[in-house]
Amino acid sequence: MVNNKQLINKVKIVSGGSRGMGRRSVSFFPFMAQGRVAVNYSEEADRDYPDAVKGVVKTITTGGGDAASFEADMGDKKAIDAMVANVIALWGRIDIVIANAGICPFSEFLEIDESLMNKVVSVNQTGAFFLSQACARFMIKNGIRGRLVFISSVSSIFGGELQTHYTATKGAMNQMMKSIAIAVGKYGITANAVLPGTVVTDINRFQLEEDNPDLKEYFIKRTPIGRLAEPKDIANAVLFFASDEAEAVSGATLIVDGGMSVNLQ
Repeated sequence: MVNNKQLINKVKIVSGGSRGMGRRSVSFFPFMAQGRVAVNYSEEADRDYPDAVKGVVKTITTGGGDAASFEADMGDKKAIDAMVANVIALWGRIDIVIANAGICPFSEFLEIDESLMNKVVSVNQTGAFFLSQACARFMIKNGIRGRLVFISSVSSIFGGELQTHYTATKGAMNQMMKSIAIAVGKYGITANAVLPGTVVTDINRFQLEEDNPDLKEYFIKRTPIGRLAEPKDIANAVLFFASDEAEAVSGATLIVDGGMSVNLQ
């Protein structure tokens, strides 16, 4: 059983924490609301949601915790390094990293150009790499037995007609995570990945609820538990990987999709 109290005083950094699953990961649990949380956001990604990150910080501070927002484009290594340095300057440590930031601009395979491909790769894969690398360096230097949690996707295993760029980055993330787990394991640091199935968030809300609601109903019917996974379900998986109870779990991938991916009928 995961003991939330053990994580209260640990410093967590969550990329893409202002909206979607990242938002729920930093605001859903008492250990987040009572701890110290670095909420990453991107001005470009949040330009239509200018108050989103403020809402997350307010939720945490209202719950008795300590939180601060940190702007950084996950496709920019210099911005990532600066953000990590600023988190350390504020709280003196980093214990838990949730590499959550990701984009999935649905597009036909034949229409994806170099600019779009590079953007998806830089945010989803390269950004997660350099965020975990910068934090792991600090953990190793300071003897912190930290946790690196990557938010991947079942799309890393299964294809998607409009996701040929996205699925590639998530597949790469899984393999990257496994290699990172080997590299940092000797320092008591673990690396794992959560693979959400279809979860309604900002990344797909229009496609599933406005543009094609029949598709959402199809996914629900395909899901054995009778509902889609929710952000809180993903957050529960993150909580386990971030806990002391998971100290012997590293290099693992955990699918959270209500069983939809095993239902082929």
